[in-house]
Amino acid sequence: IKEIFKKKKIKIIELINNDKISKDYFFKKISVKEGQSFWRFNPFKLKNDLENFNEIKNFTFYLNWSGILKIEIAETEPFMIWIRDGQINYIDFNGSILKFDIEEEKDSIIKLFGNSANLQISGLNNILLKKEKILSSINSIFYQKNIGWKLIFHNKKCVLLPLKKLEKVLDIFQDITNSELYSQFNFFDLRVFRRVYMSNKKC
Repeated sequence: IKEIFKKKKIKIIELINNDKISKDYFFKKISVKEGQSFWRFNPFKLKNDLENFNEIKNFTFYLNWSGILKIEIAETEPFMIWIRDGQINYIDFNGSILKFDIEEEKDSIIKLFGNSANLQISGLNNILLKKEKILSSINSIFYQKNIGWKLIFHNKKCVLLPLKKLEKVLDIFQDITNSELYSQFNFFDLRVFRRVYMSNKKC
């Protein structure tokens, strides 16, 4: 019996509710492996492994006596699609890359363009969350280093924003969207603080 206990192994690791995370990627990232000793399983190490996934927002796991380890996950929802140099990456709210295996883009997700844009987007996102009407209207965002942001909306209108004083500038733009001016123009440039340039040129 002692010998049987010593040879007891983790026979199967089941990943449950993985819709976007590939199993190959997932199993390479965790320390526990099929066939390892049942008695060497460290739940604290697995917990740490799972917490280090940007792609997972919460999880549960259970190793039963028969040697089956069940890991159930809830995946992080992609906040934007970051596109640069022909590469597409899904990113979360903070701009962290999500290594998802998704074959098709989702039209409802905002497209983000620009080198290092993912490293800068969290500040803008924090402000946009307070302005849900504007956020829900955005089709794409362009980042230009040392210049500013360009937001293009589903209605083909756009606004240019500075890198600093974003919250105050977006307050001004929100007032414009609630006025008659918004229906009269397509292009809004607010990069110079307290000044607004409006025209009907294409975005």
